[in-house]
Amino acid sequence: MKITITAVSVPALRQIQAFRKRYEQQYPEDDLTIVCFYVAGQEQRYVLEPERIIKDIATADVAVVDTMGASEELQEIVAKGLEACKGHRIVIGNALRDYIRLGSFSMGAMGKMMKGSGGKKDSGNVSGTSGTDGAEVSGNGEKKSSAGALTKMHRMRRMAMMMGNVLPFGVTRDMKNVFLLIDYWQQATRTDMESFMHLILRQYGGRKFLPKEKPCTVEYGVYLKDPFSMETWDTPAKFWKKAAFDSQRETVALLFYGHSYPNDFLPVVQALAEKLGERYNLLPIAFSQNEDGDLKKLRAFLTQKKTPVSAVVNLMPFRLGAGPMGGDAVQAVEILKELDVPYFKPFCLTRVSGEEWERADAVNPGEFLISILLPELDGGILTFPVGVMGSGSTEGEEPVFPQLEPIAERVDIFVARLSRRLELRKKKREEKRLAVIFYNYPPGESNVFGGAFLDTFASASRLLEGLKEAGYDTEGRFPEELQEVFVTGGHCNLPQWCEEGEDGITWEFEGEEYPIRGICVGNVFLGLQPLRDPEGESGDPGRYHDRNRKPSGEYQAFYHWIREGFQADAMIHFGTHGTLEFLPGKDNGMTGSCWPDQLVGEIPHFYYYYIGNPSEAMIAKRRSLATLVSYQAPELKKSGLYGDYQELREMIGEYRESIQSAPERCGDLLLNITKAGKNCGFLEGDSGENCSEKDLDLLEERLYEYENSLITDGLHEINETELNGLVYGLDGGYVPVGTAGDVVKNPSILPSGRNLVQFDPRLVPTRTACERGMKAAQLSVEAYHEKTGTYPDTTALILWGLETSRSQGETIGQILYYLGIRLKTEKSSYDDRLEVIPTEEMDRPRMDVVIHICGFFRDMYPNLIDNLNAMLRQILRLEEGPEKSYFTANTRKMAEELQRSHPEMEEREVWDLASCRIFGPKEGEYGTRFTDIVRKGSWKDAAEIGSSFTEDLSYGYSFRRRGVKAEEVLAGQYDHVDFISQVRNNVEYELTDLDHYYEFYGGLARAVENKKGSKPVMLVADTTGEAVKVQDLKSSLERGIATRLLNPEWIQGMMRHDYHGVQQIAKRFENVMGFAASTDAVTGETFSRMTRCYAGDEKLRKQMQKSNKWAYMKMMERLMEASNRGYFEATEEELSQIREAYLEAEGEAEE
Repeated sequence: MKITITAVSVPALRQIQAFRKRYEQQYPEDDLTIVCFYVAGQEQRYVLEPERIIKDIATADVAVVDTMGASEELQEIVAKGLEACKGHRIVIGNALRDYIRLGSFSMGAMGKMMKGSGGKKDSGNVSGTSGTDGAEVSGNGEKKSSAGALTKMHRMRRMAMMMGNVLPFGVTRDMKNVFLLIDYWQQATRTDMESFMHLILRQYGGRKFLPKEKPCTVEYGVYLKDPFSMETWDTPAKFWKKAAFDSQRETVALLFYGHSYPNDFLPVVQALAEKLGERYNLLPIAFSQNEDGDLKKLRAFLTQKKTPVSAVVNLMPFRLGAGPMGGDAVQAVEILKELDVPYFKPFCLTRVSGEEWERADAVNPGEFLISILLPELDGGILTFPVGVMGSGSTEGEEPVFPQLEPIAERVDIFVARLSRRLELRKKKREEKRLAVIFYNYPPGESNVFGGAFLDTFASASRLLEGLKEAGYDTEGRFPEELQEVFVTGGHCNLPQWCEEGEDGITWEFEGEEYPIRGICVGNVFLGLQPLRDPEGESGDPGRYHDRNRKPSGEYQAFYHWIREGFQADAMIHFGTHGTLEFLPGKDNGMTGSCWPDQLVGEIPHFYYYYIGNPSEAMIAKRRSLATLVSYQAPELKKSGLYGDYQELREMIGEYRESIQSAPERCGDLLLNITKAGKNCGFLEGDSGENCSEKDLDLLEERLYEYENSLITDGLHEINETELNGLVYGLDGGYVPVGTAGDVVKNPSILPSGRNLVQFDPRLVPTRTACERGMKAAQLSVEAYHEKTGTYPDTTALILWGLETSRSQGETIGQILYYLGIRLKTEKSSYDDRLEVIPTEEMDRPRMDVVIHICGFFRDMYPNLIDNLNAMLRQILRLEEGPEKSYFTANTRKMAEELQRSHPEMEEREVWDLASCRIFGPKEGEYGTRFTDIVRKGSWKDAAEIGSSFTEDLSYGYSFRRRGVKAEEVLAGQYDHVDFISQVRNNVEYELTDLDHYYEFYGGLARAVENKKGSKPVMLVADTTGEAVKVQDLKSSLERGIATRLLNPEWIQGMMRHDYHGVQQIAKRFENVMGFAASTDAVTGETFSRMTRCYAGDEKLRKQMQKSNKWAYMKMMERLMEASNRGYFEATEEELSQIREAYLEAEGEAEE
């Protein structure tokens, strides 16, 4: 008899291995062959050599398969073996469940039984361990337990057991045995696995001489379990009689799996329990085989008045109360709110060894989702690994299966960080010492205390006042006082912080004395984050973002002083964003060798972050171990019309009236309207013809768009809600979570002041986002077809973490449209939501795409990268002709080129590389050098911009590759690009408001032009309104410049904030320059209007020079640079205005 076991469960495999040794000793003459494949850590090996695993499964009398979490490729390989297997087939988990066949029972029979008993035909998950099929998703993305997979699974199991007991023969006996075998497998104790084998061998292998199987040791629900003695209790009162509760100690609850499937967490649980037990009362709560009443029981355990809990540590993956089979995460969060204690979420890495983890750049996508992202939705903090798989070997006849081991250093630092957080609950406010950190990047007097949408000086002033009112030992400071300290006199750039003769803060670090640039106001330190690499700031721009370059000595000394010199009780980074979270180290799952982890140390870390930037917020949360506290954007208002635009509207109104009242005036009015329309940039051409009725409609449409565009009204100042959120966290309480995103489209993300989390990536794209993205793509294709008479071969798109989080997947919707993919109409599991549309159902060819991602998208949405690659593979398998699928045609062409240029490459690798369509920065990097090049004005010609973009974003993310250099393939794809598209999905940002727009969109445009020798069509999909619109880039830029940068209303709002207002305006000048350099879409007239507005208006000029002369000088430098580079032909008067304004500001600066 041959039994082939293909599994991810180490405990089960280890017990099977031990059973085989005992069996061979006890029954040496029995012809029993047991073949084991451990596939959790050996996937790639079996993917590359699939023949053996397929053969051994196919020839088995009994095939046992447990591939929970395995790759699609491995599932396909195992499926081939199961299809060919004539024997019994036992499948644990959701994947491949339809292959179950034991005796006369099969999943088809189960489906018929369920249908006959009133259930749905879908057989559901028979194990309750993995997958999401059958789980009903509620409006907020949580799975409901009442009518979901959890209830269905319990119902199926009860029915199977009942019928098997009543009719212990035939199909009902076999159905009961399936569930019994799964129970044994999931417990994986010696007794259970012995019973597992005895049941198979006795009932399906004819070994009647073997002992009958024993009842399963499974424990259901939630219970108290000593992780050392294994003793269990059903109430805390009984437990504390044995554990001896110490009323002088705080109590920490430790949540963990009570079973050992698919991995035995016990060694890590014991390590944590031992360390925690040295300082606290430990309440060990075990979970096994989820039941509907678990959360009520958990609440009862955690809310005992006589033994109050001060912290909850959860070592289990997924959301609390909502595992892979669903549940009620909302109720679990309510329990956490009621407890109001910190909720800690360390985790274990179950698919890599310690050595592999040392080399890895990040947690793998599957474990990232269940161990980092989903727990964050509950408010989990300190999400880093404390356990990892040990070493093992599957070579030889006696393989050594690895098991989870604690990472001793991580366990120690976790307990130390937990202790420091709990100290916040005990220490009086007036005794707490707080370090508040502000930024100065790019370095210089113009950018001190920078922060997205934030008047940071005013906010810092409010923070001091609020802390004082809350009882902290500090004093208030006016914004002007703080500006005087940190800006005036250029102290931020002097080698020493203080003027000669003044006492300043210094700190010796590694034998060198460093200035600590900041001030102490009572027990609150306000400091400037040092430059991470001073040489990189003044030299090669690439050095500043070099993830292999450690921070400067001053940078290290600064954080060392906060920890050891100032002895801060908490650290607060203020505003979006600093550089700590971008220091060298892993993308997530931080280790002791990661620089952010080292510099934060044990100190509780809080971070004020902009509510509308989910992508960068998550990097800050995960890489710097921060509890985020959100702040809002400024209020919005309508742009209105001014100057030429107001005059044009009045002329059109006068013309409409004159048609009836004074038709003789219409000709002159049309002539003036035509001139005004050209002056406003709405009409093109030099002919003397007056505008037509169609032109008038266009003008009115553009004026309406401009007038009703929403603009930000100045900058935000930290409000009471946001201050209270921070103070609440500093008190050691549970900071409730709030989704980061678009406040206008989703007001429910308010109020601010909460711990920011990202939208659940499993729900991206939402159906609404997909439909809007597809509409944008349809309009883009129609615009291109109308212009050229052909369909575009390839579209290039920018896929951002920011846009994806805020729109919930509109760009994904575009990509799906171009490729001919759609969301399934019926409910599906998270990873099975898409399907390829047959070309017969489309009225166009299947197009090709080039997708450029940023590092934030890579880190936030690894599941979407996998899903897109999986769909590309499906399309390729259709083997469609070149006239039907441009994607397939281009892939075949690239494969032929790769085979010629790389004959040594295996065919599998050739096709994987040829079909790669997702390109981004290498692992550990997030963007490009383009913004630094523009900031420093260091490019010699436009081609240099495109080359740097291609070089920085030419790392392929394919089905098999992650961040591998693929410039040859990318260049080949650029040859086919006909147009590029960028989604603008939120009203807070016009294209000219954010440098990343020109960095990615502009850089891509120049890169494609470099390769093709001609400009691609450049389109912008504007989804800010109810109706999706598609515009050319030039029109979109002109709207942003007209409604904001040149709009008196917007300027007035900014200038209310003096220093920071000019700071923000200067950034827009830089962004305009970036677009001019990369796309040639900024007209000379635009630069002339900027000159007239900011250099020619004496009142505004004087106000800006007084408020922030350093930023104003940079604005004038940009205008002069634009003239020197030929972006506009400045008149002598304009040049004179620029020079005079610059010299005035320079004189002020020297004073």
